[in-house]
Amino acid sequence: MESLFLFLKGILIGIGKIIPGVSGSLIAVILHVYEEAIMAINYFRKNPKRSFCFLFPIGLGVLLSAIFFSQVLLFFLDHWYYFTMFFFIGLILGTVPKFQKEVVFISLKHYGIFSLSFLLPFLFSLFSFQVENSSIFYIFLLGFVDAATMIIPGISGTAIFLMLGSYSTVLNIIGNPFGNIFLTIFFSLGMLFGILFISKLVEIFLKENRNLFYLVIDGLLWSSIVYLISLVSSEISLGTLFPFFLLFSFGFFITYSFSK
Repeated sequence: MESLFLFLKGILIGIGKIIPGVSGSLIAVILHVYEEAIMAINYFRKNPKRSFCFLFPIGLGVLLSAIFFSQVLLFFLDHWYYFTMFFFIGLILGTVPKFQKEVVFISLKHYGIFSLSFLLPFLFSLFSFQVENSSIFYIFLLGFVDAATMIIPGISGTAIFLMLGSYSTVLNIIGNPFGNIFLTIFFSLGMLFGILFISKLVEIFLKENRNLFYLVIDGLLWSSIVYLISLVSSEISLGTLFPFFLLFSFGFFITYSFSK
């Protein structure tokens, strides 16, 4: 029975992982499985049976829901791109108030850390244009980024991939893993390496400097919001203002209510 509940929680986490703004790791925090999952990953060798029994049903739920819902999102982006994007922006902004309460700006160092994390995705996106989207290294890097955004609470992996221009690439890999086994393998390797590395890093940050951890999250959140708004702002007109506002408000309400 416990495994079934973990599987169902994994499904919810997988949905959060795919939808921009609804961070999968934030869902894990709300469902009270986040910290135990981090410990199970980091101390897998010490208690492999217990860690496996905890992680496997969650991971299976995440995988199955991610595969299904990735196809749904591709459909909406293909047919109603701008309307979907405004809904996404609302989803992302709805997560901000939750994390603003966790962030404290005391010194110039804190503002510097926030600024660096804010600029990091833009610098990374500049790099991404220099590498082919289908190259092995870039696919591996996308897998690593996916793992990082999946583990760090409040960071929407899909929003980051939209910034990088790689959202459709990742959705196609996740939604059709057997379409190109070669790309799926390197994406999975990047995810595996990212999970092992980032989970240990998160544990250290949470123990040593919790405020620094949330400063980085806050910068990444605002970076995603600014970039996505810049992509769709040119489409705002008197004719589209009302439906865009409704979709934005609906998205904001969902994540704001869920993350309180």
